[in-house]
Amino acid sequence: MAGTSTATDSGVVFKGRMMTLTVLEMRETDSDRIAQLIADQLRRTPGFFSRMPVLLSLPEALPDLADVARILREVGLVLVGVLDPSEEASLAAQRAGLGVIASPARGNSAAAGRPAEPQRAPERADAGPGGSTRTPSRLVTRPVRSGQQIYARGGDLVIASSVSEGAEVLADGHIHIYGALRGRALAGASGDTEARIFCRRFEPDLVAIAGCYKVADAIDEDVRSKTVQVTLEHDNLTIELQE
Repeated sequence: MAGTSTATDSGVVFKGRMMTLTVLEMRETDSDRIAQLIADQLRRTPGFFSRMPVLLSLPEALPDLADVARILREVGLVLVGVLDPSEEASLAAQRAGLGVIASPARGNSAAAGRPAEPQRAPERADAGPGGSTRTPSRLVTRPVRSGQQIYARGGDLVIASSVSEGAEVLADGHIHIYGALRGRALAGASGDTEARIFCRRFEPDLVAIAGCYKVADAIDEDVRSKTVQVTLEHDNLTIELQE
């Protein structure tokens, strides 16, 4: 989310800010079941989701959104609103006092109930003279220690060393890690679903692309400590071994 409005002589000032929103996909409608599933997830990753802003992606059969909002609030999550809702879900969200947000891929036309028009892919800087500029990759040659966060805004992130447990690396583009990944890596942080994560030694706490993530417990043991590539396909992360 980004904005740039300022007014230094005003008592209120809008400032540009970039934040990562996590999408919580609801596949259940029973409130008790939802509460149990969320509690189980948070128990596996203590502290990671604390005060994390989330958007709800809703099923066709709607849960009680007031109940869902209460459940999330009680476990310390910050519910921002509902993502790309149907007309029925949009009305239910408004009755529950929740925001309604259209994803960048769908745009405002989707929010208005119209089919999204095909979007032209942005031109790349390497397309030739006169093309649009692309943010250069950010290169980090030192290890990323626990508690550190490295963000490559608008481009790729290259880590020539390792990412320790408790550290976090983010990029709007791809992430390349030539050492071990033991912390968190989030590629496509501004919503690029084509972003990828390349890692020489794969032992993460969490990996995510465009808001879709996997935590350590959900990662197959066959790919741990191996060289891998992580991609996003149909809202699911795919982890492939590399030569």
